[in-house]
Amino acid sequence: MFEMYNQALKTYLEKWEQLVAQTQNQEFFQSLKPVTVGWKVSDHHDYVKLYEELREHCDMTVEKWMNQRWIAKLHLRNTTLAGGIEVIKLMERRPASTDSVGLDHVDFYSPAVTRAEAILSAEPDLRWTHEENDTVAGYNWISIWFNDTEAKLKSDTIYDVLTTELQEINEHIKNKRS
Repeated sequence: MFEMYNQALKTYLEKWEQLVAQTQNQEFFQSLKPVTVGWKVSDHHDYVKLYEELREHCDMTVEKWMNQRWIAKLHLRNTTLAGGIEVIKLMERRPASTDSVGLDHVDFYSPAVTRAEAILSAEPDLRWTHEENDTVAGYNWISIWFNDTEAKLKSDTIYDVLTTELQEINEHIKNKRS
């Protein structure tokens, strides 16, 4: 079941290691921990099919409607993917998008990401941008594009963001007037 994820991750991580080997601050890049693989599917039918297949292997799944598409965060129960990854972020392709399907990106976690912009600015050949979550204030990350793929450097995990989202919904429900 997990062969396609592991093969795609192995190829991705080889590209990542090549990138890291070319950086000036290898210590910073080597400190980043891969924690989530973002996997994109072409449409809702493929999303539901893959979600159902994956759910059997998870101890927690959470779905969210965001940017006119479904996104699921799935924590694998007894499986660890290549790179030590335990979480799959399953995403429908946005409406009218022609993005590639399959491995879309990997989230890398480290508290050091909070000072990453200064480190990345010293890397003249690196293509990166600062991005923000448009649904949860205060969550941001840095996207690095390399070798036809993307890395998202984050000082929070998707479960930090999920915790905040659930707390916001809970407060809304508690404070809602009848």
